[in-house]
Amino acid sequence: MARHRVSLLCAEKDPLTCHRTILVSRELVRDGIPVCHILEDGSVETHDEALERLLRQFGLDEEDLFQSYGERIDEAYRLQEERIAYVSAGMAES
Repeated sequence: MARHRVSLLCAEKDPLTCHRTILVSRELVRDGIPVCHILEDGSVETHDEALERLLRQFGLDEEDLFQSYGERIDEAYRLQEERIAYVSAGMAES
């Protein structure tokens, strides 16, 4: 990675609906690796910008006396994980 540009791609229209954004990018950013997302129109948004959109999507973009910014981000991730997670028919019944 030090000598090459690495790209992980998927075919999702919106990065917020892609498991790479919700699972993989989250960990890359924690490790200090810059992450950008290519949008449907070809423009690029940073992962921070994507997180701001995610917060707005769940109405968590306003400051909160009881939750830190990081806690609101974690909550937004959790809510999006529930929304886009794959659940097989057998797992859904248990």
